Formats: sequence, C-alpha cells, structure tokens
Amino acid sequence: MAEFNSFTQQVGDALPLLEQIGYEVTTFKVTWGLPPKARLRLKSSGNADPQKVSAIAAKAPNSGVLVSALISSAVTAKRIQNSMKLGTAFLDVDFALPPRVNMKFVNSKDTPTDNLRDLDDLEFACKN
Repeated sequence: MAEFNSFTQQVGDALPLLEQIGYEVTTFKVTWGLPPKARLRLKSSGNADPQKVSAIAAKAPNSGVLVSALISSAVTAKRIQNSMKLGTAFLDVDFALPPRVNMKFVNSKDTPTDNLRDLDDLEFACKN
C-alpha cells in the first residue's frame, strides 16, 4: 500500500507540469488487487509550441522513472500531434506490471468528445 501511495503522490506532483504542457486528466481509475492497477487518461488540448513543451519538460524535477516516463510520453505525443497536424491526443497510461502507454489521436476535423472510448475501456458484467 505504501508503494501505491508513493506512486499516486508522484503522479499528483507531475500533474501541474502536464497541465503546462497542455494536458488535462479526464479519468483516473484504480483497480484494487494484487498488485493494484491504475489507469490515467490524459487529454491534450490543441497544438503547442514544441520548443515551449521541451523547455517545460526540461524543468521537470527528477522524480524517478515513473514521472520521467510520463513526461517523456506526453512530450512525444505532443510532437506527433504537432507534426501530423492532428487535433486532440489522448494518453492512456496503465500503471501495472509492466507499465504501458497508449497514444490515440483524433483528426482535427472531427469533434472529439470526453466520452471517446475504446472497447477495452468497457466493463461487461456476465450473468448466467
């Protein structure tokens, strides 16, 4: 439990920096189990100046591997978003063993919604 609390504190500390880069948290889902799992969904607003994003990321405190991976993934997604002239970027960060980051980009001509979901986001209840 102490490790999970440390993890959530590290993510919380990184959120102001991610907001400066142009991301907002849309969901944070925790699944209690052995080991516990968490999923963080970040939504990127429009394009940002790549130099500004890099400068903000360079100021990131060295808070460990987790925060470094989160920031570098956000910067990479911003770079892809800008270079391909895409609209909104979504980052789904799975904090599990092993951790995983999925990037999804929505065409700038589409109108993204906060309810944009993948099939793996759906939870099904099966009854006999």
